[in-house]
Amino acid sequence: MKNKLIILALSAAAAYSFGFYDLNDGIDKVRNKNITEPEVTEHIKYLASDELEGRFPGSKGDSLTTKYLISEFKKYKLKPFDGSGYTQTFQMITEVKMNEGNKFSVNSGGHQNAYNPPQDFIPLGFGGNGIVSGSLFFAGYGIEAADQNYNDFADINGNPIDISGKILILLRYSPGQNDPHNNPFEKFESLRMKSIKAREKKAAGIIFITGPESGEDELDRLRYDNVPQSAEMPVINCKREIIEKLFAEKGLDLKKIQKEIDETKKPNSFLLEDAFATVETSVEQVHSPTNNILGFLEGNDPVLRNEVIVIGAHKDHLGYGTYGSLYKGKDKQIHNGADDNASGTAGVLELAQKISSNKKKLDRSVLFMCFGGEEAGLIGSSFFTKSDLLNKKKIVAMLNMDMIGRMSDNKLIIYGTGTSPYWDKILDSINSSYNFKITKNPEGQGPSDHSSFYLKEIPVLHFFSGTHPDYHSPSDDVDKINSKDEVRILNFIYDLSIDLNHLKEKPEYKKVTVASNENRSMGSVKVYVGTIPDYSSTAEGFKISGVKEGSPAEKAGLQAEDIIIKFGNVEVKNIYDYMYAMGEFKPGDEAEVVVLRKNEQVTLKVVLGRR
Repeated sequence: MKNKLIILALSAAAAYSFGFYDLNDGIDKVRNKNITEPEVTEHIKYLASDELEGRFPGSKGDSLTTKYLISEFKKYKLKPFDGSGYTQTFQMITEVKMNEGNKFSVNSGGHQNAYNPPQDFIPLGFGGNGIVSGSLFFAGYGIEAADQNYNDFADINGNPIDISGKILILLRYSPGQNDPHNNPFEKFESLRMKSIKAREKKAAGIIFITGPESGEDELDRLRYDNVPQSAEMPVINCKREIIEKLFAEKGLDLKKIQKEIDETKKPNSFLLEDAFATVETSVEQVHSPTNNILGFLEGNDPVLRNEVIVIGAHKDHLGYGTYGSLYKGKDKQIHNGADDNASGTAGVLELAQKISSNKKKLDRSVLFMCFGGEEAGLIGSSFFTKSDLLNKKKIVAMLNMDMIGRMSDNKLIIYGTGTSPYWDKILDSINSSYNFKITKNPEGQGPSDHSSFYLKEIPVLHFFSGTHPDYHSPSDDVDKINSKDEVRILNFIYDLSIDLNHLKEKPEYKKVTVASNENRSMGSVKVYVGTIPDYSSTAEGFKISGVKEGSPAEKAGLQAEDIIIKFGNVEVKNIYDYMYAMGEFKPGDEAEVVVLRKNEQVTLKVVLGRR
């Protein structure tokens, strides 16, 4: 599907089925006021077509998606929510680019060699901008793991090595790389985490290489890792052959050194005599405009029409795998995101069409929303819930759809069932007509846009048909969509929305207390705090959008909008610093946490739980 030369050579019929999409031959030919399989298929076929190139925020495909959704909303006679248009525009960082002024040179034995990007080296997207010069120090994998009795920053006797002001040469991965199923060093392999450790040790800069024992000598991609704060030092990835040559000049064998570290699990760090480097980096974050799409349908009851039910799904996906891709191939491929989340977006359209066709029956109003920036951290829904639009009318419930197109074995997963006492009873009642095998998850906070509404004390439900091997991969295509069962899911949600619409009293909000489980981005950290990250924040520090009920964070007094700037002895500038800081503690420890709260520093004590 991703090879455009092949697509252009196909017949018009094949192009319609697998590549570019002709609106005149699509949805208008099957349009129906009911929710139907042909309509679901046609919507997804366009939204997941190669023409939209993965619906990446700020791209041409994003603009085409916006045009399509607004066109559909107008056909359903939906109105702009704020009276000025169907879009709520916002800016987000989508990538980083390399500017002029990236330089790298090595001086050894009085001979200087200069290298050029992107052939010989590349700056890493999270590195800081600037120029540094210093002695070269090989620090193995750049890992300090007390639980494994391993420290690349200590000598053979365990004494700390002073690396301040030096430029480090670090191997990617870890000494446990040869056993991926039982690698105790895995949690230390992140290049961001290694950079934090190096910054803590006051290194001047970092040169990452792929060691001879670690695979092909390929440079990393320049990419944005969804954290706006930098590592505050120049960080590059250079070709292995440059360092191998330098080692050989010193009578050293890089391959042998790495192999011994891997086999013995004993560090071998040292200063390269008479070897110096100069590293200059200049990368720029690219801010792109994208949007939320809003379509409003006003209810008829003179009182209840001021209350709003939100039905939403995110419209964005990964483009060519700019971030978040799980694709392991080397060629550039479109991530069409048929299930994630063209399926949910098609669901919003079908529900909007059917509900609008029954507008006379509505008591409450309904706001249909297609969010941007979800894949980068719920940015669009967070932007909406922090904006004045949230309070334009009283939102009484939010129904979210994310990946509802691949139902298998009649299984339906519904999150948020604990956010209102009303949910269990009504879900069971409606399901008596569908007989789905429903798995209920009470949590309202989770990895999709319903979370942004739950944090504003709004009852939520999130519908999900399950994950699959095509998740965040180019193979998530329309030919794998189960449209028949998606129609059943959408009719279930339609029935729910109608019941909600006629309730005399709005659903009561309930805060959910859950078992210890830090956010999924916390990786291998073993302690539990219970903070909920605000991924949309660009502030320095780790901003939280809330805390979990009954968590150590709540007990310690942390609040939504707090910015954690210090955790224990670690200065926190971003989420990676926060993860690193938690890794220094064990369950039951008390950690001193400093937060910025309304521009004032507040110090709190957190007794850490167990994950």
